[in-house]
Amino acid sequence: MFAIASYTALAFVAISSVSGLAIPRATPPAGWASDYLEPYATYNTRYLALGCQNKHDSPFFDQCCHPLLATEKLETARPPQCNPSVPTTPSAPAVKPTSTVTTPDDDDDDLEDCDNDEDNGDDTPSVPVPAPTPSPTKAATFFYQNGVAGACGTVHGDGDMIAAIDGNRYGNLGAKSSLCGKRVKVTNPANKKSVVVTIADACPTCKNGNSIDLSEGAFKQIATLDQGMVGITWTFI
Repeated sequence: MFAIASYTALAFVAISSVSGLAIPRATPPAGWASDYLEPYATYNTRYLALGCQNKHDSPFFDQCCHPLLATEKLETARPPQCNPSVPTTPSAPAVKPTSTVTTPDDDDDDLEDCDNDEDNGDDTPSVPVPAPTPSPTKAATFFYQNGVAGACGTVHGDGDMIAAIDGNRYGNLGAKSSLCGKRVKVTNPANKKSVVVTIADACPTCKNGNSIDLSEGAFKQIATLDQGMVGITWTFI
């Protein structure tokens, strides 16, 4: 939930079509601002060490799982829990996520074990697992400024009515976009509250091209901070 020039938003992931797990990319995604953000290898190692791939849409993810700016230091820019116990250098061993997919084999013993379970009369009903709540396709999150200029080159406070637009919409992250200064009306359909913001930053790690990262002050106009992410509609005005 953080923008590129302050705290960047949701981390880059590649989705495994086999397991359905969110697997962090091993290589920088297209558009990674290497002169603007910390080295991708450093970020990816820390992301894996903290288990961020399993903590999406949580306060911990918002605090700890976004890339640092090249000018920031982990010890001063993030809370203590964001500093993993493993080194966060590119040479540190990556913590590989464990797949939950099992491959069936031809071992007859597995079939016999299943038959034995039925013969023993184990009729204990299984506990249904509730389906996860789907994330909104158009989402608003929020970020803090930290006194750093956004991608559009201006410095703002957390109370300013500004926003960071998805990096793919923004374009070249190393230049000022034609979207800088554009005004956007963002509405939370759940409570009908709206806010008008000005594009002042880019968000290359937003959920998708229809998502917007709002300043803290703007987000509070349409939702509470503890919600973290809310579904929205939005339009340029």
